[in-house]
Amino acid sequence: MSTYTPPPSGSRIIIVGAGAFGLSTAYALSLKKKYQISVFDRYQVPVPDAASTDISKVVRMDYGLATQNMQLMIEGLPLWEQWNKERAAQGKTPVFHKTGAVFFSKNGQYSDYGIQSMQSIREAGYGHVIEELTPQAIMERFPHFKLAVENGYDTAYFNKEAGWCDSSEAIKHVYEKCVNNGIQFILGANTGCFEKLYRQENKVLGIQTKDQKIHRADRVIIATGPWTASLIDLGDKLTATGQIVIHFKPPASSIFSTFKNQPVWSADPGFYGFPTTTDGKLKVALHSLGYYNLREIDGKSVPRTQVTHQDDTIPLKALKEFREFLAKFFPQTTSMDVYYSRVCWYSDSQDSNFLVTPHPGLENIIIASGDSGHGMKFLPVVGLKIAQIVEGIESDYSRAWGWREVNSDSAAFDAMRACKSADMKPLQLEDTNNEDTKMCTAQDLKAAVPRL
Repeated sequence: MSTYTPPPSGSRIIIVGAGAFGLSTAYALSLKKKYQISVFDRYQVPVPDAASTDISKVVRMDYGLATQNMQLMIEGLPLWEQWNKERAAQGKTPVFHKTGAVFFSKNGQYSDYGIQSMQSIREAGYGHVIEELTPQAIMERFPHFKLAVENGYDTAYFNKEAGWCDSSEAIKHVYEKCVNNGIQFILGANTGCFEKLYRQENKVLGIQTKDQKIHRADRVIIATGPWTASLIDLGDKLTATGQIVIHFKPPASSIFSTFKNQPVWSADPGFYGFPTTTDGKLKVALHSLGYYNLREIDGKSVPRTQVTHQDDTIPLKALKEFREFLAKFFPQTTSMDVYYSRVCWYSDSQDSNFLVTPHPGLENIIIASGDSGHGMKFLPVVGLKIAQIVEGIESDYSRAWGWREVNSDSAAFDAMRACKSADMKPLQLEDTNNEDTKMCTAQDLKAAVPRL
């Protein structure tokens, strides 16, 4: 096993991947003003099939018993506010919208996750941001949840510091900060596309791109999100899973279009959603077990996205699950067609903590991945922690995110996910033996009831 040595001043650092982890790390390292930093990606920023390229992502400190994530978010919230000030000075829209978030439980009793989240937040000294809501208070304050309350989602608390980020715009914002700090970007299908590590035995000396050019570096950081497990040998440390996102376009007369003070929300089992956007999109997503796309050569799951499969939608099974849940939570959507749908890819670790660590079998390489579906909210702050790991500084984060063996007792998804058991396995997309894994047709996505 190799011993990690931090890069000396003047080192050239290559970061592979221009998504949330890659850009946040690049910017944090550029603040040191002592490295030559280059970022490689096969697409322009924002990268079209990155999980971070989206209309919205949740920003929350509510993490149940995972208090380290809560503390990281508490540290990150002022940076989101600072970015908004920077945007305002440039005449641009905010990237963070502090709408608050409502965390629903059912049948008059908080879920364990809700109880644990509120307790952790209060013990951290932030109890003032929590407001427990009665069923009547939910309906009066947020009338678009009235039918959800009547159908059993009648217990909730409101966190006023939570909200959502315009994730694509946030990625553009940190990219501009990187460019202004002199970071070099090599982007393009051939020139910026990582093909393999350039190495002598176990010593990494740089990378080779698809155009067969060698780019030497003193340190290589692999921040390729859900592609990481299929590019670098990590054993079973990371797996790519596809998660489901849908959009509706409610009619102008709908309460989703007319009611303005909409918060982010989450509700068991694993569903969550966002305020209607200014252009009328209502996004709902599912944080769950997900789906695999296993390649034949080695059985690794590799993202299958709309960049290479333009007609992809979501599996039939997923659509059924959404319709069943929404029939109770947002019955108004029953008469609405699904306007847009996609599979969004996570890089899942075995315990839902990030994997940010030197590779134990290779010199001069850092893995910065394992978002596990909750990385984007930390965009302004996660790079600062990754930069410390690059520089060999030990912390609670380096220990939690390090190369680790996860036994069956600690292998688990985070508390918001619909699947609570790591023993279960995702289904294979487009499995010829399973009709439920086929992609929906345009007809499938239409409402199944007559329109009035």
